Amino acid sequence: METKLTGQEIRETFAQYFKKSGHEKVASSSLIPHNDKTLLFCNAGMNQFKDYFTGKSTPSNRRAVSIQKCVRAGGKHNDLENVGHTSRHHTFFEMLGNFSFGDYFKEDAIKFAWEFLTVELKIPKDLLYVTVHHSDDEARKIWNEKIGLPLERIFTKGDKDNFWEMGEFGPCGPCSEIFFDHGEQYTDKELVRIDPNDLLEDEKRYIEIWNLVFMQFEKTPEGRFSLPKPSIDTGAGLERVAAALQGCYNNYNTDIFTSIMKKIEDLSGKKYLAADGSELPHTAAFRVVADHIRSATMLITDGVIPSNEGRGYVLRRIIRRAIKYLNELGVKEISFYKLIPAVFESLGKEYPQNANNAELATKLLELEEKKFRETLENGLKFLHEAIAKEVKDKILAGSAAFKLYDTYGFPVDLTQMFLEDLGLKLDHGGFEKAMQEQKEMSRKSWKGAMDNSDKVFHAIKEKHGATNFVGYENYKAHVKLVAIEAFGDQKALVFDATPFYGEGGGQVGDIGVVMSGKNIIAHIDDTQKPVDGLFVHLSSDADALIVGETYTLAVDEHTRKLTMRNHSATHLLQAALIKVLGPHVKQAGSLVTPEKLRFDFTHLQALTKEEIQQVEDLVNAEIQKGMDVASNVMNMEEATKLGAMALFGEKYGNEVRVLTMGEFSRELCGGTHVHNTGEIGLITILSEASLATGVRRIEATTSETAIHYLSHRSHLLKKVEMIFNDKEDKALAKIEILLRDMKEKQKEIESLKDKIQASESKELFSVVEKIGGIDVAIIEAPTDSDLRKLSDLFISKFQNGAVVLYNKNGSILVRASKGVSKLNAGEVLKEILTVVNGKGGGKPDLAQGSGEAALISKIKAHAHAILTSKLG
Repeated sequence: METKLTGQEIRETFAQYFKKSGHEKVASSSLIPHNDKTLLFCNAGMNQFKDYFTGKSTPSNRRAVSIQKCVRAGGKHNDLENVGHTSRHHTFFEMLGNFSFGDYFKEDAIKFAWEFLTVELKIPKDLLYVTVHHSDDEARKIWNEKIGLPLERIFTKGDKDNFWEMGEFGPCGPCSEIFFDHGEQYTDKELVRIDPNDLLEDEKRYIEIWNLVFMQFEKTPEGRFSLPKPSIDTGAGLERVAAALQGCYNNYNTDIFTSIMKKIEDLSGKKYLAADGSELPHTAAFRVVADHIRSATMLITDGVIPSNEGRGYVLRRIIRRAIKYLNELGVKEISFYKLIPAVFESLGKEYPQNANNAELATKLLELEEKKFRETLENGLKFLHEAIAKEVKDKILAGSAAFKLYDTYGFPVDLTQMFLEDLGLKLDHGGFEKAMQEQKEMSRKSWKGAMDNSDKVFHAIKEKHGATNFVGYENYKAHVKLVAIEAFGDQKALVFDATPFYGEGGGQVGDIGVVMSGKNIIAHIDDTQKPVDGLFVHLSSDADALIVGETYTLAVDEHTRKLTMRNHSATHLLQAALIKVLGPHVKQAGSLVTPEKLRFDFTHLQALTKEEIQQVEDLVNAEIQKGMDVASNVMNMEEATKLGAMALFGEKYGNEVRVLTMGEFSRELCGGTHVHNTGEIGLITILSEASLATGVRRIEATTSETAIHYLSHRSHLLKKVEMIFNDKEDKALAKIEILLRDMKEKQKEIESLKDKIQASESKELFSVVEKIGGIDVAIIEAPTDSDLRKLSDLFISKFQNGAVVLYNKNGSILVRASKGVSKLNAGEVLKEILTVVNGKGGGKPDLAQGSGEAALISKIKAHAHAILTSKLG
């Protein structure tokens, strides 16, 4: 059976089928879960609908269909190690899903799935089998009596196979899975059956293509509870469905991967498969690279930046695993990023926002590969040395793997792959012990428990509805107080409407007062939105307020206007950065307060002074034009066509607010803004710095705060002019001359100090002794001497030597000549530091650290014993 639908055609057919049945097409959410601390990445279609299943939120349509991008590469759901070595494991995949939020239940869900597979996709019925939970007689009867599936094609399973949970906590329920028979030729001949009558134990031949979850429960730290309304969550893996339709046993052989495989062939000069379609020795490497470029590209274009913790660390692991396999394919040049266009040949139409961020992925992947390849050669050299010294019973010491991780950037699974290639294993326990107090790099740094503190606010919203925000045009409003809740030391006030902006999109919440008549009866210290659409006003003096009464809410107009100016300036700043630096610039975070703005953005190196000035000048020019600022609400598709910029990785509804500033800036934004750019006054950039690899941060301020800042600087300049009795440029010229003279004098002083130190070193180095043929000295140096320069003098004099230098301040330096191969300065220092409670590190030939000055007297004897044991 072959129905040659492409991956894109399957997506479109699926969405259209369910739209005809009253389902609303909901765009995929970001791979970064929205307001969910329990998940590392979005790993299922239902993630974005979690609150609908629990009853915390009410959907506009109780039927939905989506094509969700997913990543399983960390935490409980982790397919990373299996990728490339099986036919259907992926780190990135797409989940086709239809959902019912308290609308239809089991019978309709089963009918929809069966009709889509057998009628729309024309899959022969005799190739499909199903499972149900052993307790779910209802589902079993529907399959048998309503669908007409013979009982011998329906199999019952236990919790392990047929009870679905999203994570440690969250919605869950029994499920029914649909399996596709790939044919007798794929029978697992080595299978040892537990139940001779259960065909589906053969997981090589019978492949699950669709899971229908009957969402009946919610699991919380307190236990498992029935959901208020039974719901449906289904998920069909696009790659598996495509394999079934296209007559491919292996997902990687479908058209979804064709363009990527062709590009890898171009880069490597190798073929993905043999001419007869059979696998080659390097086929698995092709599949790993193809999978990893999809996940890396989609993660970066959704806002994940490679780093050494959390999501960024998982991404870095994926990238480095791919580079390892590219190396095996003979690709030695920096090339991983060249696969990005092939990724979007398949994914670009369904995920246009990711495709729009392709340039950022290109720059970051190129940088990541460059950095890793620089350390790869040295890391492999160290690994081979460690294997020669630290392998016992074919197991590499965990401490060696930790050094590979800590010094050379090798994720432990990468080290393990290299070891497996050599028939060796890794001491994982030793590795974990060596990690000690290091931050855990993946799942545990993101392990969370469901935050139940917002349940009370969900209940308030369910009872009273969303807050009507009237603050775009009003600073005051007459409103009704609908709820008061304790919130730490404060009271949380909820009104039916509000002019107060709730913190979001980087903009801080409004402050102000609550009035009864002309009297102020409470102060609002902050405004938050713990639940989407619900504005919560925090107050420390709200004891006099009564639920059900009407009050006047008044925003502090002055601070709001300052905040609005900074927020609008942030939009202009982003547009200017894109014009000056390029389209790879994406917002990676922001903070807008009355005092200043902070803007984080993707860029690979520090801005030059000229670039900073160019950006500032561009923004000020747009401010001076006095452009009108317009806001329009439209659907996401219209906004995308207009070229509106979306916040990196943000979740948007079907309707969005587009903020336009002339032809210069167009962004999606729900914040408060000026009506005309002229209201901003001016902007001045305060600082530009690195936040993380590939992410920069600019801080700036506008309007009266900028004027005060510049006025203060002007005052300081006047004082400098008075001191030097000259104006502006001439005063600066005098300062430059003064600094130049000081530098020259400092050089003379340093030269004299070096001569004195060289003279003193003759006496210091008189204590040199021979240990194992090596010239060794352990010297307490004067506190004002430069230990590094002293070590240079020692090495120049003793070219086959090693020296330990320390002083009464607690500074310690270990140095060894390049020829002293059996001594590692870093390891020697580490042992010395144990007696002085110190910290430090370095390379095999030079290491520095410091310890407690009171214990410094212990160093000489301890260092001598260490050097004797290593060199003697």
